[in-house]
Amino acid sequence: MQEVHKQIVFAEAGDQEPLTDWFSYLPVVLALGGAGLMAGWRIAAGGEHFIADGALMMLALACYVTAAAFQLTNLYAPSRFARRIGLWTTTLGVFFNLSSWLVRWVAAYGHEYAILRANGNPESPWVFRYIPFANLYDLSLAFAFGAGLATLLIAHRKNYRFLGAFSLPLAALVLMLARFIGDEFIDLPPVLDSYWRPIHVGCASLSYGIGLVCFAVAVVYLLKDGLKTELMAIWTSIFSLIVFATVSKFTVFTTGAYNASVMLPVANGRSMNTALRLELPFVGETLIAAALLFVGVIVSFLIYQANDNEKARRVGHWLLKAAFVAQGAAVALYAWQIKFITNVAGLLQAQIASDPLQLTILGKWLLERQGFKAEQIAALSGQQITDAGSDFLITNLNSFFLSMKANPVEFSALVTALAATMFVIIFSFRTEKLRESLPSLETLDGLMYVTASVTFAGLAILLITGAVWANESWGRYWGWDSKETGAFIAWLTYGAFLHTRISRGWVGRRSAYFALIAFLLIIFTYLGVSYLLPGLHSYA
Repeated sequence: MQEVHKQIVFAEAGDQEPLTDWFSYLPVVLALGGAGLMAGWRIAAGGEHFIADGALMMLALACYVTAAAFQLTNLYAPSRFARRIGLWTTTLGVFFNLSSWLVRWVAAYGHEYAILRANGNPESPWVFRYIPFANLYDLSLAFAFGAGLATLLIAHRKNYRFLGAFSLPLAALVLMLARFIGDEFIDLPPVLDSYWRPIHVGCASLSYGIGLVCFAVAVVYLLKDGLKTELMAIWTSIFSLIVFATVSKFTVFTTGAYNASVMLPVANGRSMNTALRLELPFVGETLIAAALLFVGVIVSFLIYQANDNEKARRVGHWLLKAAFVAQGAAVALYAWQIKFITNVAGLLQAQIASDPLQLTILGKWLLERQGFKAEQIAALSGQQITDAGSDFLITNLNSFFLSMKANPVEFSALVTALAATMFVIIFSFRTEKLRESLPSLETLDGLMYVTASVTFAGLAILLITGAVWANESWGRYWGWDSKETGAFIAWLTYGAFLHTRISRGWVGRRSAYFALIAFLLIIFTYLGVSYLLPGLHSYA
C-alpha cells in the first residue's frame, strides 16, 4: 500500500512549480471569462452580423492543432517560444470552443423564441430548454471542450506542457466529427425537455473529456516506459484494417469499392440519408492498397519482435510510411469527390443499371419509413418492393446529392486511423530524444491515476443523474438500454482500474492498458448508440 501511495504523486518534488502561483491559472481564467463575454456580446449584438458558432468551432479546431504542433516541436527541440505559443494557442482553443457552445445556446434560444412569436405565443421560452445538449453535435462540442479544459488545467504548469501534444489532436478529431455531423437545430423530443438534461449530459461531456486526457497520458506512459514503436505500429495497423473492413457497410474488402451514402433534401432546409450508396472511384482500391501495406507492416514487425531482425524492422518502417501515404490519398480522394461530384443522378442510374438489387434495398427502406412493419413488408412481392424503390428514385432523381455530413463517423474513423499512423511515425523519429523530454514514469503514472479517478467519479454522477432522469421520463430507473449499458461497462472498467491499483498494487503498464480499454469503451458509448445500435438514446 505504501508503494501505491508513492506512485500517486502529481510531480517529482524537484519539478514542481509553487502551488501558490495563482498567476499560472491566468490562461484558464481568460479562456472561460472571455467565452462568457463573447456570449454576452452575441446577446447584445444579435445574430445577423455576428460570427456563427460553426465558425468559432473551426477556429477552436485550428487552435488545438496548432497548439499540439508547437508542444510536439518543443519535445524534440525545447524552446521557451514553442512552450508559450503552445500554451496560449491552447488557451485560444478552449476560448473558441466554449464560445461556440455558448453562442449556439443563445442562437437556439432565439430560434425557439422566433417560432413562438410566429405562432402567436408571446411567452419567452425557458432559458435552459435549449441549452446545447440536444444531439451529437452539441455533445461533441462539449466533449472537446472538456478535453481542452482538462489539458489547460493540467498544462498550466511547466512540467505538463507536453500533454497538449497528445490530447489536443484527439480533441481536434472530436471537433472534426462535429463539423461533419452538421449543426442544424432539431425539434426537441419531449423527453429532452427536462432540467436533468444539462446536468446529465454536462457530466457526460466533461467526464468524456477527462477520460480522453487519461487516454493520452496512458499512451505517453507506454512510450516513456520503453514500449517499442514497432509494437505500437502493429496495433495501429490492426486498427486501420478494422476501420477499412467496417466502413461502407463492409464493402471495401468484399467488393473492392467504397460507397458513400446519398442524401436527399427534406423540409425546412434539412436533409436525410437514403438507403442508396454511390461508389466513389479509386477510394476502395486505394484503401485496399493501404491494407496490403499494413499487412506487410504487421508481418515485418512481428518478425522483428520475434528474432530482433534489423532488416525486417527497416522494411516495416518503409511499409508504414507507404501505408500512411496511401491512407492520406484515400482520405483526400474521398473528400475531393464528395465535394466536386455533381452528376449524382447519372452515376446513380448507371450504378443501378448494373446492380438492380439497390432498388429492392431502397424500396424496403422507403416502406420502413412509411411505417410498414417487417411482417407487412415480408408479405409483399419482390416486384412490389422494387417498384416502390423505382418510383421513389424516379421522383427524386435530380434531388439526390453527396455530402460530408452523410457519413461523418466513417470519415472521422478514416482520419483517426490516418492520425494514429502519423503519430507512430513521429514517435519512431528520434525516439530516445522524445522519451528523454517526457516527465518521469512516476509523474506520468500519478497523472494517469488522478485523471482516471476524476473520470470514474464523473461517470458515476452520469449514471446516477441518468437514472433519475429515466425514472422521470420513462417511469423506470434502469432499462438496459444500449447507451446505459455502454456507460455502465465503461464505469466498471475505470472502477477495475482503481480497484486493481489500490488493492493489488497494479501500477505502470497494467494501469495504462486499463486506461486505454476504458476510453475505447467511452468512445463506443459516445458513437455506437447513435450510429450502430438501436435504443432510447438514438435521437441524439
